[in-house]
Amino acid sequence: MLGRLGMSPEDEELYRTLVAHGPLTAADAARLCGTGRERTERVLVSLRESGLVSARTGLGDSAGELWEPAPPALALGALLAIHQDELRSLAGEITELDGTYRESSGLRGEGGAIEILHGRDTIAHRFIQMQQGARSELLCFSKGLPVAVTGEENPGDRIAMARGVRARLLVSKDALEAMPDNLHEGISHGMEIRVADELPTKLLVVDRRMALLPLLADPARLHDRAVIVHASGIVAALVGLFEQTWARSRPMLAEWRGEDDTAVLGLMLGGLTDEAIAQRLGASARTVQRRIKRLMDRAGATTRFQLGWYARDMGWVTAPEPGPAAVPGTAGGSGPRSADTAPAP
Repeated sequence: MLGRLGMSPEDEELYRTLVAHGPLTAADAARLCGTGRERTERVLVSLRESGLVSARTGLGDSAGELWEPAPPALALGALLAIHQDELRSLAGEITELDGTYRESSGLRGEGGAIEILHGRDTIAHRFIQMQQGARSELLCFSKGLPVAVTGEENPGDRIAMARGVRARLLVSKDALEAMPDNLHEGISHGMEIRVADELPTKLLVVDRRMALLPLLADPARLHDRAVIVHASGIVAALVGLFEQTWARSRPMLAEWRGEDDTAVLGLMLGGLTDEAIAQRLGASARTVQRRIKRLMDRAGATTRFQLGWYARDMGWVTAPEPGPAAVPGTAGGSGPRSADTAPAP
């Protein structure tokens, strides 16, 4: 981690050892780090030149020279401030360089509103770059099969989510069927995924400030050309399209159901109470309630009615299982159903 401040792995290990164990002789530090005495002394000298450690004479003639760490907040804070200054300077250079690029590319006339990309490799590279550079939000339409970059080739969304970026993905039914494993892996990393009956295009929106989408509608030529849109008005319209489609879409389960979950869904759709379902499955009513709650969480449903609708619509169960418990007052039933146990449509 401290390597980002310019420290080598050896520097970091030795500094951490001194922080953890207090003032040490070079011999003791070498023993704790598992390195040679001469090599340890060279690293100590390097750390002293960087202001990270200091040396003082030990007590007694045989104690030797003791090395102690500088306070991390002081020493590392100074290094961090230096690097932050360098990053601010670099950001200024990037802005200046980007202006030169847009001017030389003939984009200044449109205010940098659009940028045309040519070829699969260029599109894939920019797609990953945009994801990795996200600061707060990723919005994506995944329509059909990947044409520029596959899930295995794309670490960009995972890198962004690891930094706390919220990622929402809308997939078409054919995309869901083509890459279920990749989608489940995405959910395991924190991605929110919903399924839409139909999507108008492929799309990536980053931080609501720029968007990437195909320039051509022909499915066979989607990878030929793409456009990056910077114009705020167009990006806002694309965000609105995403949000409207998201609101009409169905959440995707975080993982597939086991046989027990499928049985619970089928019996619930048949109108059985939790107690009756538990009797059928040889489980407790509390276990049944936990399974239903888990399915509701994975499907993004707030009521059992919604869960039943999603289950039917997604084909998780084909038909409700009839049984005498569905009739109030019979052997498997326990009286009238409450709103929580009402059958889904």
